[in-house]
Amino acid sequence: MSEEGLLRKITERFGDKIIEAKVLGKRRVSILVSPDAYKDVVRYAAQDLGLEFLSCLSGVDRGDSLEVVVHLGYSMHVLIKTRVSKDDPAVDSITDILPAASLYEREIHDLLGIAFKGHPNLKRIFLPEDWPEGVYPLRKDYSPEHPKPLRGGEAV
Repeated sequence: MSEEGLLRKITERFGDKIIEAKVLGKRRVSILVSPDAYKDVVRYAAQDLGLEFLSCLSGVDRGDSLEVVVHLGYSMHVLIKTRVSKDDPAVDSITDILPAASLYEREIHDLLGIAFKGHPNLKRIFLPEDWPEGVYPLRKDYSPEHPKPLRGGEAV
């Protein structure tokens, strides 16, 4: 299937839930979807279009919003992106569709503060358990001067 053919299938299926769809290059496409369509688009791409290989799932602080980016595919590389508000950073988990997403979602939750609704075990993976709530080291507003966790009663 061509890049344009793949984008056509997805945009015809999801209509106005697709915010942006473009060809990035040979065998590379990018699709920005609304948060309410995110899980359905990932399911469609993985199950109906056969793009079931999850090579990466990442999070990005765009300044005014946070973005989740799913990297799917073997011979065709598809980025499925959605943006959520920093005030309520939550989106559906895709672990029931792509179990490999579990660790990626935990990482994004830990470091950017995006909640993945329905994740079976959304607990810290990189930061220590006593890391301050609401402090996310991959957000643009993070500063190393944020309070650091206490160890043995003393700030480190």
